[in-house]
Amino acid sequence: MQRNNFLYNLLSHHFIYSTLQKVMSATTFRKKILNNFIKKKNSCVLDIGCGPAEILQDFKNLNYYGFDVNSNYINHAKKKYKGNFFCKKFEIKHIKKKKFDYVLMLGLIHHLSSKETDHLLVQIKKILKKNGKLLTLDNVLLKKQNLIAKTLIKLDRGKHVRNKNEYVELLKKRFKFIKLKIYNQKFIPYTYIVSHCSI
Repeated sequence: MQRNNFLYNLLSHHFIYSTLQKVMSATTFRKKILNNFIKKKNSCVLDIGCGPAEILQDFKNLNYYGFDVNSNYINHAKKKYKGNFFCKKFEIKHIKKKKFDYVLMLGLIHHLSSKETDHLLVQIKKILKKNGKLLTLDNVLLKKQNLIAKTLIKLDRGKHVRNKNEYVELLKKRFKFIKLKIYNQKFIPYTYIVSHCSI
């Protein structure tokens, strides 16, 4: 779930969303994380909550499946990139028994309740290849945190921003191996939690 008012709804337009992501340095940060995560060429990638699918600017040779409930984002992605795009919530039935090298949940979990997140993680386990990996990236609240970062995070559209332990508990319930790291961005101050998960 996410907050809805005029200002938040402006972010539903792909141009405004993408511009804000660049201003906040989020686009650069995601690119850095993905460069260290996606190692295989011609990988089969599932991107849940893909937004305008801007990762395809930097990763050209992916067998890419993107899901997002925002029609503006998906329509833009279809016009600009090659891939399989779906304007709907992800469910296994939409991918016809496809298996994936990588599943991405970038900036998604803090929009979902614990029940919704767990439902998604159960499905993801079923569609990962033997050595497949899940990447999650979200904002996070810490006890000791830059005041600007904490304020910006509390203003996020997502209604389920969590602390580190709460994110870990969600992931540990379904994944055996979890590599987790906190990143403190200096400009503009912001705090991310990134996890690499495998079965």
